[in-house]
Amino acid sequence: MMTRTLSPLAFLFIAAGLYLAIGGFVGFATVNAALLLCLGIYRFRMDRSRLSVIVMAASVLVLIIDQFVLLAFIVLLSLGYYYFKSRQLAKGTGQSRVKHRLLLNLRLDEQSWVLQSMSYWQAIGEIRMDLSLAVPEEKETVIILQGLLGDADLTIPEDYGLEIEASVLIGQIGFGQTQDSGMLHRVSWRSPDYDRREYKVKLQLFYLVGDIKIRTV
Repeated sequence: MMTRTLSPLAFLFIAAGLYLAIGGFVGFATVNAALLLCLGIYRFRMDRSRLSVIVMAASVLVLIIDQFVLLAFIVLLSLGYYYFKSRQLAKGTGQSRVKHRLLLNLRLDEQSWVLQSMSYWQAIGEIRMDLSLAVPEEKETVIILQGLLGDADLTIPEDYGLEIEASVLIGQIGFGQTQDSGMLHRVSWRSPDYDRREYKVKLQLFYLVGDIKIRTV
């Protein structure tokens, strides 16, 4: 029995029909941004380039701008979760930094600095931290980083106890030999001898679109 397969021309007609139908319902800007987002995710899985991240971020921004109600919901949800975590941080630690910014560029990787518990929320931001250059104030430090679009690069000394809770809706999480990219990625890890280490760091990282790198030295 012979089976028939659709020709490339038939696929083209079907795709064009779906494009026109969905575009007429939700708007062509939204459809184009969604297609670019899928292309960015596909390229990111192949080469993990910054261009792919820029394409994904721009696509998400267009989707958010075109769907303002969705933007408001995401921002309010993210801020609510941020403030909830920030209150926990303030209760559980002494001196701490709790801040929120629309734009954030935090560089703590070039000279000695004081390590203390902190919580940052940003709409768009880039964060670089090298804890091997830091002088810890406490035996256990909590670092909470959250936002809509974020690029976080953290270096942790090997002799620190480390606990990680990290997730991105779209983007990449790199830790050790693991490099996961795409959508809905989450990393949960804790040093086997965490409680016995003299200094400990808890990382809680959450981004809508993000590129998270955590390395030990």
